Amino acid sequence: MADWWFAALVVVLWLAVGLGCAAVFVTRGGHRNLLWYLVGGLLGPLFVPIAVERGKARTRQLDVRSQPAVPTGRGLRVLVGVDGSTHSDRALHAVARTLAGSVSELVLATVTSVDLTEDESREEHAQARRLLDERVTALPRALPRPTTLIVAGHPVDALLTVADDHDVDLLVVGRHGHGVSDRLLGSVAQELAHRSPRAVLLSSLADR
Repeated sequence: MADWWFAALVVVLWLAVGLGCAAVFVTRGGHRNLLWYLVGGLLGPLFVPIAVERGKARTRQLDVRSQPAVPTGRGLRVLVGVDGSTHSDRALHAVARTLAGSVSELVLATVTSVDLTEDESREEHAQARRLLDERVTALPRALPRPTTLIVAGHPVDALLTVADDHDVDLLVVGRHGHGVSDRLLGSVAQELAHRSPRAVLLSSLADR
């Protein structure tokens, strides 16, 4: 009986360590594929060095479409994180409603997963491009034509990288994302607000 309990305890600890490490790897490392949980459960503590070595996904710009620069005088440079959620759209509407006429440069960015097959990556890229194009079409004329980017990586790191590259004054995101596995989750928005050296506007502020 003692041997049975000991074996069960070892199995439980093995799974707990592996699944816990996989959870951190997925949620904090920018790796969305849920198969990492299966790998973590099977490897247990052996998954720890793999997670450490892989670390956070590197940010990669997949698609950048820049608009011709039009002199607009001095104004705010604004980056908006777009993911198709209601909060994300409200954040974009807040920019259109409150900052129209005050923005000299507008950047729209959406973040995609790094753990995709070639077919999945192509499909997600197409969805991201449609998402951005639809938001650009709906923008009022008072805003400058935006630069749009599709970036792969950890959501927070990706948006901070884009913000640095474009030297923006304001970063606008939705407080909650679109579904459990999409890019701009509430925890990501909070981490972004905590880590960003630039001003951050969350969509909930725009709802008031």
